[in-house]
Amino acid sequence: MTIAIHQAERGSFLDRQPVFLPSLVWLLALGAALGAIYLRGANILPLLPIFAAASVPALLGVFLSRIADREWVQLLLMLAWAALALLGCLTLGFLPMALLFITIPALASLFEREKVLEGILIAVLIAGIVWFADRQGHLPEPPPWDGAVTYWTKLSALAGLLAFGLAALFGAAARRARPSGQATRTFWRDGVDGGLFEYDAEARLMGTNENGSAQFSGDVPTDLRGFLADNHPDRAALETAINIARKTKTAQGLRVSHAASGEAASYDLRITPLASKGWLVHAHDRTDTEAQMEALRRQGAMAMQESTDKSHFFAGVSHELRTPLNAIIGFSDMMRSRLFGPLPGKYAEYADLIHESGQHMLDLIGDVLDLSKVEAGKYELNYDTFDAADVIRSSVKMIRPAADAAEVNLDINLDLDQALLIQADRRAVRQILLNLLSNAVKFSDKGGHVDIDAQAIDGDLELSVTDDGAGMSAEELARIGDLYAQGEAANLSEERGSGLGLALVQSLTELHGGKMDVRSAVDEGTRVKIILPLQVD
Repeated sequence: MTIAIHQAERGSFLDRQPVFLPSLVWLLALGAALGAIYLRGANILPLLPIFAAASVPALLGVFLSRIADREWVQLLLMLAWAALALLGCLTLGFLPMALLFITIPALASLFEREKVLEGILIAVLIAGIVWFADRQGHLPEPPPWDGAVTYWTKLSALAGLLAFGLAALFGAAARRARPSGQATRTFWRDGVDGGLFEYDAEARLMGTNENGSAQFSGDVPTDLRGFLADNHPDRAALETAINIARKTKTAQGLRVSHAASGEAASYDLRITPLASKGWLVHAHDRTDTEAQMEALRRQGAMAMQESTDKSHFFAGVSHELRTPLNAIIGFSDMMRSRLFGPLPGKYAEYADLIHESGQHMLDLIGDVLDLSKVEAGKYELNYDTFDAADVIRSSVKMIRPAADAAEVNLDINLDLDQALLIQADRRAVRQILLNLLSNAVKFSDKGGHVDIDAQAIDGDLELSVTDDGAGMSAEELARIGDLYAQGEAANLSEERGSGLGLALVQSLTELHGGKMDVRSAVDEGTRVKIILPLQVD
């Protein structure tokens, strides 16, 4: 909800510090009584300690009036006046000093309505205990004050009580008569992030915080439904949220927009029903967050479009390169097989190199094309049921010539008594195996070993390819899956790859709903485990 900014009226000094006036009036009444006693020629020295003790609750009220909206301050002030009334009963007798207990509910009337009942309970409880103790003779006898001292003290206490009560009634009446358009600032709410508004059982405004005052260009809404105009498109949603909150007694939230200040803004409203039948509304400004989210959405869309364009480019280029490469491979194969007669020794060697280089480049282009399809979401898996052991053996046969040339041993560890039937894309599984085996052979030293293990465990095919080659560091492991990322060992290998092998393996595995786990250490080899579900969900 957009709400333009406006600093609401904070009210008068006495409206913001209601305890100050009754406390000051009490002190003035005591001072006036003491002055009157002195003018009548009475000795005021014995009265000074009594008047000093009687001033303590009022002095607390004066000094704490700025923070009198805090719970602990209100309780402290009520207990201070209760202590004064108790002291008066013990030193001057239960009657008429018990009347001082009236100061407690009178003071409480300056706070929230619930405090009046709390003040009455405190006053009645302590006064009742004192009265009962007095009737049972458990109270000590009052000190033997001079008759004049007792008389003037009681008279001063009653005069101060009358003045205090009138000032408290005036303050309470003034607060109740405050115009409904003026929100009371209660500073405990100022620590809340966003606008906080309190409404009574009739949905009339009781108070707000500084942020709430600043969220409106005009007056703070005097009615709960006044957050939105009648013709606002979100008004129906607001009404629904209020009705649901009333019926279910649970907080309701909604996001609304508004442009009353001339600038569009978005707010999250949370409407909470209170036990007192009132309402608490929290309005959190989401304008900046929404703008950031929109910017992120635009950036994400641009990045996705760039990725799609890149994938289309790779797919197009790869397709165009395959045609001439197939021709090169075909002609070099004809030369290697001497279809048109013998070749001099050096030319035969060149034909072999042309054939191997062309085949290697064709494999790399196939990886690029397949990964582009995966990124573009166009790689379609063709599921069928087959024995994974057959694919493993055929893949090893395909890679064995390269392993023999590199003098690397390949060992297959399969349980001949266990069927490895799996529902998957046969071509994709073979491609996963070939990439893993190719990497393992490529980065193994002469005389090295590559172990292929496969077994069915708990409904999954666990396929591992382990070598004792160069291995990878922790930093290189963290980059696995990144496109074109190659480890340090790739720089030492005679055969240079595209850096797409493990990225393609990971993508094809995840397309099957599987997982890839890689463990490696420098000079200790690498183990890549592929886990594929045996059955399609």
